[in-house]
Amino acid sequence: MPTASRCGWSWRGYVSLTEHLNDGIIKNYDDAGCKRATGASDRGAAPRTFSIAAWIGVTLLATAVFVLGGCAQKGDPVSVDDPDEPSGYRVVAIFGVAGYGEGVDVVGDMGLVATGEVGLVILDMSDPSAPVYLGTAGNDFTSLKCAYAPGSEMAFVTDGPNGVLAYDVSDPTSPEWKTVLQSTSGQDVVISETDPGHMIHIYVADKNGGFRIWELNLDWGPPWFPIEVYHGYTTGYARGLCLHGDYVLVASGQSGLTIFELTSPGTATKLGTFDTPGNAQAVAAFGDYAFVADGLQGLQILNISDPGDAEIVATIETDDYATDICYLDGMVYVADRYGGLRVMNVDDPLAPAAAGYLETPCASGICITDDYVYVADRDWGLVIAEEE
Repeated sequence: MPTASRCGWSWRGYVSLTEHLNDGIIKNYDDAGCKRATGASDRGAAPRTFSIAAWIGVTLLATAVFVLGGCAQKGDPVSVDDPDEPSGYRVVAIFGVAGYGEGVDVVGDMGLVATGEVGLVILDMSDPSAPVYLGTAGNDFTSLKCAYAPGSEMAFVTDGPNGVLAYDVSDPTSPEWKTVLQSTSGQDVVISETDPGHMIHIYVADKNGGFRIWELNLDWGPPWFPIEVYHGYTTGYARGLCLHGDYVLVASGQSGLTIFELTSPGTATKLGTFDTPGNAQAVAAFGDYAFVADGLQGLQILNISDPGDAEIVATIETDDYATDICYLDGMVYVADRYGGLRVMNVDDPLAPAAAGYLETPCASGICITDDYVYVADRDWGLVIAEEE
């Protein structure tokens, strides 16, 4: 999840075709290729299977796409990297999932991957170079983003028209559904454990349903009955959000960035919406600045020192479609769909600079810890990388 408060084709980063990738997880990746290991489960049953024929097919298709002109066309975008320079990041593990890697959250040893049609996959991340499958929650067809509340041992996953689903994952091998937060079309979720183990506030970007806050009192159940304590509309589709001090920043699609002020954990006031040139998908923040993943318009940086009068102060284009974003220690990490992972140095937010990249087939979600970058990829599942 966002921290702080959260197209051409290239062959770099592709796995070796010299081995039969038949166990759904590729570990200890390096320049020599990959090693086989037991791994991911398909709905808790047989591991996902890869075959040489399938990979050759993908290779031929990718070659055709490359020859015919690549992916999203944006005219003549400014490149954010020099293809002749090292990328700065290396893959340490890939965990294949049966669905699509849509969203990821890693807190301590707990890893969650929202996988679209398969639901929420739970992993043991105590060794990021060798993630271990623990269980799957649900069998949902639209799971997009996820968040873990460690103090309450609860996992939350947005599930489109089904709202937000809440699971008890105290036993991650047997997650138990607890309640649902009914909404129009849950897209992103951020958790605040107001009183760990007792009270949780859940903040949801709800697409055409705007921005919602639920209060979940764990002392009142089970069964639990979450209470919607705030509902604020956004001009555009609410796609992503982050908490930033006393504010909630909502990526509002074609309308840009919407800012709400929290007057209490369950009450907010809308301050305004500030247009961005693209289609705002996700947002992270630090200090006086908000960093917006703005679709085809890459990274937009806004000065929010006056939250009622935010303004764009810098832009840096990405190769494809900026769809998720995190901030950590002066660096911004962007999931750029066919552009993979893009990393920017924003120590000076007025002059952002490309700092690295990692090419994956279709990066959709991202999570950062002190040592690793976790990328939810629609083709590869979960990609775990580190700085070289």
